[in-house]
Amino acid sequence: MRSGHVSSDRLGEAAQHASLDSLRGAERLHVESCDHCKRLYAGYRLTDRLLSANWRQAVLPPSAMEQAPIRTGLLDYLRGLELNPGLRAAAPAALAVCLVALVAFGVLLPQLMPLPNPAASSGRSAVGLPTPSFGSSASAGYNPTASAAGPVDGSPAAQQSSGSGPGATAGSGSGKTPNPTATSSPETASSPARLPGWPVAWAPDGAHLMAAGGSGWITQRQIQILDASGRLVGSFNADSASWFNSNTIAATSHGKGPGGFATLNLVGLNGHVTATLAGKYGDGGPGASGAVLLGSGTGLVAIASKGDWGQSQSMFVIWDGQSAGSSHAGMPIAFSRDGKKLAVLHPSSGPGSSSSGWLEILSVPGLNSIASYSHTTLRVANQGNGPGYAPDVAFSPDGNWLYAAGTLVDLSRGSTTRVGNGGWLPDGTLLTSNGGAVLRWQGTRSTPDARFASGGSVATSRHGDVVEYFADGRSPLLVTAGGTIRQLNLLGVASLGDAQLAPSGGAIAFTGRSTAGGKVTAVARLN
Repeated sequence: MRSGHVSSDRLGEAAQHASLDSLRGAERLHVESCDHCKRLYAGYRLTDRLLSANWRQAVLPPSAMEQAPIRTGLLDYLRGLELNPGLRAAAPAALAVCLVALVAFGVLLPQLMPLPNPAASSGRSAVGLPTPSFGSSASAGYNPTASAAGPVDGSPAAQQSSGSGPGATAGSGSGKTPNPTATSSPETASSPARLPGWPVAWAPDGAHLMAAGGSGWITQRQIQILDASGRLVGSFNADSASWFNSNTIAATSHGKGPGGFATLNLVGLNGHVTATLAGKYGDGGPGASGAVLLGSGTGLVAIASKGDWGQSQSMFVIWDGQSAGSSHAGMPIAFSRDGKKLAVLHPSSGPGSSSSGWLEILSVPGLNSIASYSHTTLRVANQGNGPGYAPDVAFSPDGNWLYAAGTLVDLSRGSTTRVGNGGWLPDGTLLTSNGGAVLRWQGTRSTPDARFASGGSVATSRHGDVVEYFADGRSPLLVTAGGTIRQLNLLGVASLGDAQLAPSGGAIAFTGRSTAGGKVTAVARLN
């Protein structure tokens, strides 16, 4: 049979059902359009009608399957059987002989006449109908997860809102996420390196992170400084710490006894103190949370000058490593990415695990009021001691929106929208997990992002990578800044309870359950 024709064995099986419906869709279309295969298929159907018992399948050549019109002489003969009883008695035997002869002809003739070899005439291997391929030979553009993908950066659907909304950046710059492509195998991270505790705090450049060992609210912790692969490079003792810039850490240590005040130091990556702020800051002592500072990552730090974080009488100052400015009322909750704006909460409640109050935006370092939203009430978690204990608050990349613990604040009006938990992408899109779906926010409008499975939590990096992770044992889903979707394989880890991507996107810190059943807190590089 010629290359590309339907398999004869397949036609034989389909002929037993006497219907084109038994063929696959692609085979049925081929048979209907190919005269050669149509004749062959019709021959099998004719043979099947004549048989009353099982018979061996065989390939019939086209020359044996030509359908010629039935001659009228045979019809006259059959009509004569109705008139002649003697002929009617002999008819069954005659028909049986004809059937045996026909079957023998169909079975034996192809074995005596060799079929042509298409491979020999064309120089190519003979092939049947195309079959799907899997594994490493699968097309790079195919991914079941991404087949129903929602809008991505730069797509028309992703630009529904006006230019005033987050994610409204036009063009195809570095912040854009192109249509995702699949890979043929999971992404295996480097072997996870254990961390002393959780949470952790990544340096702004993603090259280092801090992790706090020990426990308790009052006792000082050992804070370890590690590189992105988990290698220890330095350590120091402090009550709380925050990144001053990518190479320096701001750390506080409380004095002993009631009413003790905090000492603010700058610490290098090796754990050695490089500068100390003179004066008394923070209201320490028993019951104090120790959370008295917030680093900008750009060379500034806000430190409490009176009261503990979350109290209505909270005051703070800004230190640039050399001099401190005048005090200002409120609780600093986030610096903008360029360090020129500071979001401040004016608490209306006493100290506790969270604080609620009205929002103010200040300029830095002068602490002049840019906007006050006395009608906007936010609730954020208070800082605790150790690195990483900071309010879940972040400015959008352009500084015009504020994400605060699941609430999106439009800084042009002070209006708020509940959006779920997540983070910013480089182009200003806010990606959150809300109600089992991952949503992309353009202003106050959202669209589902079907690249992600349901039921997971998401974390973003400043580079543009996203990880969706699950507490039920499913592998984390990593979407790189370039749009590639991968199943992330973390060796020895069964599930994740929390995760933080490095701002550079090159590593992930996480806490979860190991395959052995215990708790694991670790960091791993991403290839």
